[in-house]
Amino acid sequence: MRIVLDTNVFVSGIFFSGPPYQILKAWRDGKVQLLVSPSILDEYRRIAAELTLQFRGVDLRPFLDLLTI
Repeated sequence: MRIVLDTNVFVSGIFFSGPPYQILKAWRDGKVQLLVSPSILDEYRRIAAELTLQFRGVDLRPFLDLLTI
């Protein structure tokens, strides 16, 4: 199954448990395929940069890197 994740769902899945986490877990386990357009990836990066400024020590780059492999 191929899915597109809203930025809020993507970020929530990284930081919290619950359905967003389960979606990312299914992606990690190869059960779903994430589809990401250049504009969605730009939004993920923009929000990651904002979170890095807001919360020291937060680094979403490893997760974003996984999307572009």
